[in-house]
Amino acid sequence: MARVAASLLFAIGCARDDDAGEPAALTRLRADGVTIIDATGAPVRLRGVNLGAWSFHETWISLFDYPLHGRVFVVGQELGIETEVTRALQALGPDQADDIDAVEQAVAKEVGAGAAAELRAEVERYPSLADDSDLPLRLALEQRFGTDGRDRLLDTFQGAWLRDADLDWLAAQGFNLLRVPLGYRALVTTSDQEPLTELRYNELMFARIDDLLDRAEARGMYVVLDLQESPGGHNDYSGVGTLYDDPAMQALTVSLWSELSRRYADRDVVAAYSLLAEPMSAPDAATRDAVYDQLVQAIRGRGDDHLLVIHDGFQGMGSLPEPATYGWEGVVYSTHLFEWGATSAAAYEVMIALTDATLAEAQAAQGVPYFIGSFSTMADEDWAYEGAAGFVDLFEARDWSWAVWTFKRIDDPIDAALWGTSTSWGVLGRLDGAFERPDAWRDDEATLTNKLAGYADLDVAPNQALVDALAPGARAAVAARAEGGR
Repeated sequence: MARVAASLLFAIGCARDDDAGEPAALTRLRADGVTIIDATGAPVRLRGVNLGAWSFHETWISLFDYPLHGRVFVVGQELGIETEVTRALQALGPDQADDIDAVEQAVAKEVGAGAAAELRAEVERYPSLADDSDLPLRLALEQRFGTDGRDRLLDTFQGAWLRDADLDWLAAQGFNLLRVPLGYRALVTTSDQEPLTELRYNELMFARIDDLLDRAEARGMYVVLDLQESPGGHNDYSGVGTLYDDPAMQALTVSLWSELSRRYADRDVVAAYSLLAEPMSAPDAATRDAVYDQLVQAIRGRGDDHLLVIHDGFQGMGSLPEPATYGWEGVVYSTHLFEWGATSAAAYEVMIALTDATLAEAQAAQGVPYFIGSFSTMADEDWAYEGAAGFVDLFEARDWSWAVWTFKRIDDPIDAALWGTSTSWGVLGRLDGAFERPDAWRDDEATLTNKLAGYADLDVAPNQALVDALAPGARAAVAARAEGGR
């Protein structure tokens, strides 16, 4: 890693043993009113990162394969019209460059209709896998290499994406939590091309989870196991979710959480189970909560007393019930916050004030801890980092735990070459050196294996502006830097 921050940014929630120099043993967390406490009764504030792409593989994070404009750029090089294609993409800009019709028209102006049609035909042989879901990538890998090959390749990636050095760095910054998004597909060996009727568990994935828990625990870091996508789908990542309409998918989701509980009920390093991340497919709060109740009862029925994270599905934190309504105990309520539409520090001020007022009122009625399970700023701008710092200050003032999205993200070198763009996604988010991009459609299995293993050697340095913004109390310093210029 090229740059490592020299000092701790904030105190982690678990004390360290000064004599041994080792993290103190993690204990089971529980809820005491609106506060998370450990086995001694001491308050624990969870401050962490999301492991985006590690299991639930969103390719825009890892740059596994290409978005459409990236494939256009590569094919343009191969056809000997790189200069012309570059001009066309630059003229379109990032907002239009993934529209194949617009691309063909822009390229035709540079090289003529025939060459533009040839480029389009070649590009369309390799559908874009850039998505907020892991399904397109998994389907492509299964189509080419079968379910076993798919699972082997993704396992190779998982082993390389999160290194011991990464975990050491996170612990050194004071983070004490890893939120781990898990898609159900990664947990099973079932074909993604066929309707789901049973769960055959993927022991490669469970071995990775077991190893992650061990490595996190050794560094004094808790883990939230988060179901990003359930059987049937509780959000719209892979099309219209059917969980809430389909009793068979509900039964499979109950079975999945029962299996996770069976495996991890005794692991104190697991801070909580996040039962359904962003359950946007629920038609209303009552339907959402009825499915949640099935999951809560299944886990509690096994004697598992882990904290259970209940997400509002963006229906508003006030839409979540008072826990006594269902007899829930040990629950933590959650939502996610992002800057969609914000273009200034003033816009952030409005969002922060609104968040403070609405969430504080809801929490007072519900009497449970709050966890902002995912939040981020997106623009690589001073005002955006100031906004992120403002959100962290709010979370700290209200005693809400939090996890930033996301831990590691590679800004696309093609985008940088075309438009000079950069983003603030990724606490580690600054690629130094070369990157051999995996091509899911054209690389053979051996080549893909080598490229995926090569992620372990990538130098992805901290986005220091974001790291600084995540330090509690950093807002004033970030604002001052914005005033003075970076």
